[in-house]
Amino acid sequence: MQWKEILQLSALILSIINALILIQNYFRDKASLTVDPIHPDSYQWWFELPEGNFENYPTRRFGFLLYVGIGNRGIRRTSLKSWRLFLPIHATRRKQELKPLSIPEPILELDGFTKAFSVLGIKGAIFSTGETILESGCGISGWAYYHVEYYGDKKWNPVINKDVIQADFVIRDIFGGKAKTKITFSKKDFDFIQKLIPNIQNIK
Repeated sequence: MQWKEILQLSALILSIINALILIQNYFRDKASLTVDPIHPDSYQWWFELPEGNFENYPTRRFGFLLYVGIGNRGIRRTSLKSWRLFLPIHATRRKQELKPLSIPEPILELDGFTKAFSVLGIKGAIFSTGETILESGCGISGWAYYHVEYYGDKKWNPVINKDVIQADFVIRDIFGGKAKTKITFSKKDFDFIQKLIPNIQNIK
């Protein structure tokens, strides 16, 4: 084998090795999302909203409030692109995808003092950043609100078992990363929710 052919073969091998190293670094350094409910027994609620109207038909309206923590275990900085709720419905095996709605910061009375909470992706009067950026090794937390409305046959209602609704919460980042967690919603009185977020029945 001539020196020219040896050099060409060496260059090819080095190019392949370099490409493999770059691929390895990409997967090693990418963001790695985690998501978990915060106080899963206390801060994940579903509730019945006042009935609505659609083309002179009464509608059944349901709201969902959840409080979650989201982390980045990877090396690369990233930002959330979406956070969706997937709700089981009686009439179909496919889960209904719900998009979050903008709400004011929830304010909760706790043992004589008032606590305000941030909302995912929303700039509020108290939390002014609306942070969705996830630094390496860091996390964010916040509330998310979802609303769904039905009319006609109750087979389109969410699956409710002993006043509990289970759904999937799925997050995605700008690089295509994904994480999900199971949310167990307990039923909450609408009066309590209205104190937490006034006029929530008008948010659509």
